[in-house]
Amino acid sequence: MRCQRIERWMPDLIFDAGRVPASVQRHLRTCAACGERLARVQAEMCSTQSLLDVWTAPEPSPYFDVRMNARLHAARQETPAGWMEQLRQRFVYGNGTPHLRPAMAAALALVMIVGGGSYAGFFAMRGIHGAAGQQQTASAAVRDLQILDANDQTIQQLNAFEDGDGGGAAAQGQ
Repeated sequence: MRCQRIERWMPDLIFDAGRVPASVQRHLRTCAACGERLARVQAEMCSTQSLLDVWTAPEPSPYFDVRMNARLHAARQETPAGWMEQLRQRFVYGNGTPHLRPAMAAALALVMIVGGGSYAGFFAMRGIHGAAGQQQTASAAVRDLQILDANDQTIQQLNAFEDGDGGGAAAQGQ
């Protein structure tokens, strides 16, 4: 086994050695470089965990909530530069009119339904009409030949019954 393939199994070797295949474990017993690398990674992992055990999260300032609310209020009050920015600000911070969001959602749903119906109708119409949008017309002779091709076997059997041999000769000829 190549040593580069052991790198893939390193996390499993550290956290859950039971999931590692026997061939990888055998390689670790025979290859000193891979065994040393695993021992080094395990030692680094233990030192990192011991540092995390000692670390404590800092306490927030007692005025954190007050400052955050003041900044939020100031951001709501300042006037954005353009109309697109004003629209974005209205959706981000709200504008005091909660009835606008359901109306916008309904309008978007209506646009999607109409657009989807138009899209489906366009492709349904393309199946009836040609790719250029003009109706395809075939002459009567072409349509008759297409019908004959579609019903060729049935017509041959009917012709065999007409000839009087009961369909045996025509059916065997196929």
